[in-house]
This record gives sequence, structure tokens and C-alpha cells, in this order.
Amino acid sequence: MGNAKINAAKAAIEHVKDGMCVGLGSGTTVKEFIKLLGEKVRNDGLKITCVTTSFDSRMLAIENGLFVTETDAINEIDIAVDGADKVTRTALLKGGGGALTREKIIDYNAKKFIVIVDEGKVQETLKGPVNLEVLPFAAPLIMKKLGKYHPKIRMSTAKLGPVISDNGSFIIDCEMEVKNPEEMEQQLKSMPGIIENGIFTKFDIIIVGNEKGHRVL
Repeated sequence: MGNAKINAAKAAIEHVKDGMCVGLGSGTTVKEFIKLLGEKVRNDGLKITCVTTSFDSRMLAIENGLFVTETDAINEIDIAVDGADKVTRTALLKGGGGALTREKIIDYNAKKFIVIVDEGKVQETLKGPVNLEVLPFAAPLIMKKLGKYHPKIRMSTAKLGPVISDNGSFIIDCEMEVKNPEEMEQQLKSMPGIIENGIFTKFDIIIVGNEKGHRVL
């Protein structure tokens, strides 16, 4: 599966041009993209500005020689490249790494949003964990309201207690089959205390990598 991620990342690199502001997503496939982008900048002498969706991506980007800034220092994001946990032709599930809020902010504000995944992420129907970033104060009430989806606060394996997002919030994981992604995205967004949800319905292209190359979904 390593070649599949690399091939998806290679295809996305072709969309990056000199002078762009690039939004960097999070996850294992995006890590390959960040490494390749660092190589492209060094080899071709490109002047690229990056904004990142997580501390993890920020540190990796800096490690690979990319210039990283904050959203208040840019005028626009030309392109965002991000991964996904599950994809169909019309929607994505994201947030397995807990960075869904910053991912949606960067991805939805980019002029072009490219999704890169391997074949194992592609589904006919959108089904799996729907991740929510919530205010800790609201978490008990949200879990009661969404009880039919078996919500669970994501617990840390490297520290005691819940996973805390880059924004200082809890992550709640729900099991859903999302039959109407746009409607469910907005429904969850309207619940007080939910900062963001991992249903993404706005993107421009999905690049699916495989062991031999890539395809566009």
C-alpha cells in the first residue's frame, strides 16, 4: 500500500505551480505529498507558501524545508491537498487523526481542493466512523442526543484521558451510514457544541493511488 500512497501524492504534485499558497492536510498519504513537495521545491527552486491543518503536518513541512505561515499572513489558498478515511464520488469521511476542523477550514477555503487516497479508502456508499470535534462542556449532551449512533469520546493511548485536538477540544466518534452527506453535514453543524464534523462534501478532484499508478475517481 506504500506505493499507492506515493503514486497518489505524485499525481497531486503535478497541480502545484510556482508562487502558490498550498494548504497541507494531515494523514499518512499527505505525509508522502509533503516529502515530495519538499523535493520539488528544492530541485526546481519553486517559491511556495504553505499553511497546515495540524501541528503534525506543520512540523513535517518545516522538516522538509517548506516555508510555513499562518492564515492571517496570506491572501488566499490556491490549492489544498488532503487525505480521507473513506471516499465516494460525492463525499468524504475525515477526522481519523483528529484534525477535521482545521482540515475543513483550509480545504473549503482553497480555490482548488484535491483529495489523495489509496484504493482501500474507496466505497460505494459512505459508511464508517463520523468524527465530531466538540466543546468538552457540550460533550455529554451531544452524546445523549446522538445516542442511536453509538457515540464514544476518543480516548488517548499515550496519556490518561480523552484525546485533545489541536484546538483544545474533544473528539467524538459515531458509527453512521451517511445516505445524504450534504444534509447530515449541515444537520451536525447546526448542533450547539459541535465545532465541526468529518463529513466533507466540497472538493474538486479525488486522486486514487494504486501500486502501478493512479486514477481519478
